[in-house]
Amino acid sequence: MTDHRTPALTVRVRTVPEAVVVAAAGDLDLGTAPVLRAQARAALAGRPGALIVDLGAITFCGSAGLQVIAELVSETTAADLPFALVATGRPVLRSLQVTRLDGTLELHPTVDGARAWIRQRPANGG
Repeated sequence: MTDHRTPALTVRVRTVPEAVVVAAAGDLDLGTAPVLRAQARAALAGRPGALIVDLGAITFCGSAGLQVIAELVSETTAADLPFALVATGRPVLRSLQVTRLDGTLELHPTVDGARAWIRQRPANGG
């Protein structure tokens, strides 16, 4: 029996006063990572004040998902744009720890915590 399901990832984008929030749920793997990448890059194209990627509902995070996270760290750093990652589950946290990506980004347990961190940052150019 063959499984013909569509990729098991949903991505929702919303704007909050501090940032654009890209929230993903499901499996983040080779087949679904391009969906997250495309949505996050589309959000960045709108020139938000900051980017929050919420991976709190990710059930699996493979190397392709980590690659997207690393790309977003690089792109937001180059643009001098605050970037926060929200993650609480073992699939994401363990992958970040093993690869030491957790030391290269701002990690928060909730979107509200990430928003508070962004509000506390000094204003650019001020």
